Amino acid sequence: MPESVLGPDNLSATIPTQVDVYTDGGCDPNPGSGGWGAIIRWNDREWVISGNDLDTTNNRMELQAAAAALALLAGLLGRCQARVHTDSQYLRQGITAWLDGWVEHGWRTRDGQPIKNQDLWRVLHQLTRTHDVTWKWIKGHAGHPLNERADRLATEARRTLRQFDSSRATSHRSSAPGVDAGPSDRGPVVEIFVKASCRGAKGLGGWAAILRMGDRTKSLSGGEPATTANAMLIRGATEALRALTKPCRVTVYSDAKYLIDGASLWVRGWQSRGWRTKDGKPVANRAAWEELVEAAHPHHVTWSLAQGDDVAADLAWAAELAAESARAEGAVPDQGAPDER
Repeated sequence: MPESVLGPDNLSATIPTQVDVYTDGGCDPNPGSGGWGAIIRWNDREWVISGNDLDTTNNRMELQAAAAALALLAGLLGRCQARVHTDSQYLRQGITAWLDGWVEHGWRTRDGQPIKNQDLWRVLHQLTRTHDVTWKWIKGHAGHPLNERADRLATEARRTLRQFDSSRATSHRSSAPGVDAGPSDRGPVVEIFVKASCRGAKGLGGWAAILRMGDRTKSLSGGEPATTANAMLIRGATEALRALTKPCRVTVYSDAKYLIDGASLWVRGWQSRGWRTKDGKPVANRAAWEELVEAAHPHHVTWSLAQGDDVAADLAWAAELAAESARAEGAVPDQGAPDER
């Protein structure tokens, strides 16, 4: 098969001799909103990544920066020799001096206490076996150009998140860092209203979505024989986004915090932790969330916790359709299931 004009599908055909990674992370206040940044250099190539978290700590952001960079390397280059440069003694000492003992003692300290930030340490432990990693400590804020760049990346990511959080606090809307894409000034404007109905914690249930573009509306609904209200909420949003035939500017309304916070706040963290929660548990409804991320990708999506009379009618319509779908599956509808964050 002839090679694409863009070259091979990945870069793993060339074995890297040395990759340098510069990471930094921070939080203000600590704990509070935080950001992380990483710069990856291999020969004349460079990759720059960053991220943030609304509720985190300095140490978690330092760990997240290193984990994200090493995970990206695994996808880009496969196994490689990586020098990770960090100004965090917590990260360097944890990897080089403490990690083996934690693993030997079942991820507990010498006095039997669970290791803090265990979810990220476990990811790093796996990644350090994927690569040949050397950990280099450099003094922070001492004028090292790439350390300063990584610091700026982390600071910008944190500030962006704080601005976003401030806006969300006043408008109850949030653009999802993990699931929205595309420029916000292009495409038709579409509103989607999502409701779900389910019998108990798990049973026969239904979902419904109302799509509105100007004076035009379209309704979608469906049901499943063994499901949860939360799974139906995700399914409703996914099917509505899939129904759009071109990239759009979309606002998804729901009165369920599970869907709105999950799509706008939690997904990115779940992805970065290998689809695990902050305490290391597998994310519930992972497959459904992954489908939602894929369905939202072509669009610019804003996730809005519904409030006020202007959205009540369409949500009420969606609720009736969801209940009918649940009844069609033989269920007696009952709203709600506990958040599965």
